[in-house]
Amino acid sequence: MAVNIEDLKSLCDFKDGHYESKKGQDYLDALARIFPLDNINDNPFTINDIKQQPELRDFGFQGLIDYKYICKLSVRPMVITTDNRRINEKIFPIEFASPEAERTFNQSLGVSYLLTCVIDGKEYIIKIGSSRTTFKQRLGSYNCGVVNNWRTASTTNIKILQSMVTNRINLNLYLFDCSQDLYVIDWHGVRSVPFATPKALAVEDIMIKQFIKQFGHKPLANVQASATEVD
Repeated sequence: MAVNIEDLKSLCDFKDGHYESKKGQDYLDALARIFPLDNINDNPFTINDIKQQPELRDFGFQGLIDYKYICKLSVRPMVITTDNRRINEKIFPIEFASPEAERTFNQSLGVSYLLTCVIDGKEYIIKIGSSRTTFKQRLGSYNCGVVNNWRTASTTNIKILQSMVTNRINLNLYLFDCSQDLYVIDWHGVRSVPFATPKALAVEDIMIKQFIKQFGHKPLANVQASATEVD
């Protein structure tokens, strides 16, 4: 069954002359009337779920020192105008720590990333991941997890974007820049463009396994318990 505009409006409140995504439990209740929320892998997490996670300061693995704070990630909810024009929900970066941090976000090819959330002065670990592209491109993939794509987008993309729409709380982004280890292939006299090495994926795998070793479970938004694929 396709999602129609009336379904999407049912996920919204009408205010200031347009429809805008509900938030919190109201949003989850509205989602449950359209989609089955019995799959933990794409079921949005809540602020209460975040508060049950380990704090960043308690993660004892020394590799954490290689991750640099980059920026905050914020979210814009879905908007539907009175003439039924839909503006999809979207995550976007704000408040870059420095010009160098912004350059890393936009240009570094091959990164391992850490997403955290600060609530009441406590910084909770949400996700450990990696990307063979830049994080700017990875964020573009997360933004494919719009509610209109619920049945076709990846579970990871849905979980991150729809959780941010649910909670309306910023995430902190940390990156370990692995772009210094790019490689180029010469094959039959033709040189390839630079590609990221598997270093970021290997770092993600180590980080997740060290997290599980210390805390006994995977991070809240990690679908898998090991880095078997780059997402």
